[in-house]
Amino acid sequence: LLVVIAAFVASLFVFGSSGFDDGGARADAVATVNGETISRRQYQDRFQGYLEMYARRNQGRLTAELAEQLGLPQRVVDELVIEAAVVQRAQKEGLGLSDEEFNAAVHAMREFQDNGRFSMDRYRRFLQARGVEAERELRRYLTLRKVQRLIVGGVRVTDAEVEQAWALRREEVRAAWALVELAPLVAAATATDEEVAEYLAKHGDEFKLPERRKVQYVTFVAKDFTPRLPDAEIEKYYTEHIKEFETPRQLQASHVLVRVGETGGSEAEDRAREKVAAVIKRATAGEDFAKLAREVSEDPGTKDSGGDLGWVSQGMMVPQFEQALFALKKGELSAEPVRTPFGYHAIKVTDAREASRKPMKEVAPQIRDRLAAEAADRAAKAKADEIRPALQGAQDFTAEARKQGLTPVETTMTKIGRPPGMPGGTDTLEEAAFGLAVGGVTPPVNTPAGWVVLKVTEAIPPGVPPLAEIRDRVTAAVKRSKAEAVAADRVKQLADEAKGGDLSAAARKAGATVGDAARFSRAKPAEKLPGDVQVAALQTPAG
Repeated sequence: LLVVIAAFVASLFVFGSSGFDDGGARADAVATVNGETISRRQYQDRFQGYLEMYARRNQGRLTAELAEQLGLPQRVVDELVIEAAVVQRAQKEGLGLSDEEFNAAVHAMREFQDNGRFSMDRYRRFLQARGVEAERELRRYLTLRKVQRLIVGGVRVTDAEVEQAWALRREEVRAAWALVELAPLVAAATATDEEVAEYLAKHGDEFKLPERRKVQYVTFVAKDFTPRLPDAEIEKYYTEHIKEFETPRQLQASHVLVRVGETGGSEAEDRAREKVAAVIKRATAGEDFAKLAREVSEDPGTKDSGGDLGWVSQGMMVPQFEQALFALKKGELSAEPVRTPFGYHAIKVTDAREASRKPMKEVAPQIRDRLAAEAADRAAKAKADEIRPALQGAQDFTAEARKQGLTPVETTMTKIGRPPGMPGGTDTLEEAAFGLAVGGVTPPVNTPAGWVVLKVTEAIPPGVPPLAEIRDRVTAAVKRSKAEAVAADRVKQLADEAKGGDLSAAARKAGATVGDAARFSRAKPAEKLPGDVQVAALQTPAG
């Protein structure tokens, strides 16, 4: 579950990264769990999240081929299924996230804060970037996190286990090391024609390519169709969408909650109400409200922060709480306990921002850019629709494209496999190309580069290409294989001699580089040594 949540976080904050996807919600399903659909968009976002995690951790891009070899597509589907099942079970067991818990958790997330305070603008930008499913996905993530904490909170660890873990983390190692560098050995290696042919015959799978398509295409770039918009159109948009430029009144609020269910019974009601009334009385008498919240509040999301809810605008809280809150002014405290479905609250307003509206002069440039971009995209699509029949009917696609004033491109596209249950479609260039027979021409396909019309000129089945096409790759593999064998022999010789003598002398004899790492531990790893080398050193007795 911990791994699942880490992956969820990575994908949750990927904005607009679903390849050629248009960002809209998808009706097609990757999988279904007890009637709940896992959408193609969810799959794409999670997959992209993994790619970005890999790039950050390894300073390199995870290629589609390597992702396939690692089983990443199926892993993503499995994780999404597990998440759905966990959330469904949590809701069934009454462990789902309440609205109040959701609001408190969102306010506490650093991604939505400015200078340590909740920012409604940041939250709105998140929702706009992620589309209509954003809040549902965020609630799923927070529910998973809640379940994780409940599981971890229920795990008992003995004193002996704590001491052992503490000792392991504090254990330090200082290791001398020797490195046999591979690059010089690869550079010195040779590969005859016979060796290259033999290697390909034995290791053909290393060079096997998936299905490919040779294609010709043209791109209709939106910026080439950008219109000049009259001021009247900008003014019209501003007038018709005035709410986009309004910021509602916001209050920075704190609260103390004493929980009692909607049907808590008269005794429970009385106790909770009296407890909150006492808080209000003490706060009115001058006691610090934040200190009272830490002492009394039963809201786990805000208790430790002194009851701070951050900046709140209308529509974020349950109606009873909201009505009482927005009746207060800056510095005021609710005169009476406020009843909501969660219990009784004492509410305090610590700061206020009055409603405001950005003047048209300020927002006109962004309105103009938005409308111009939308109009340009429509015009590019219309032009692609207009010219496609001529391209489709032409014997020579590239000649017709040039005749139309376009720049044709020829390339080879590789098919990237999908996990079981991954739906097809024609909303990406790859899917469009591999969905056509040779000679077929796609309708305009929307891509980040523009609207593309593409013709398939050749279908290349999966297999090992002829040696002539991949000779350089096979030759490099032969040289590397020879170099690795030489390096392995030198390391074995070095290790045998170093056991009974001087590591430096053995390293010089083997042509290796010698180094001496500073002390390191599991808690403070060395900067220059690879992780697997450090693990081996920590597991090896001194000497």
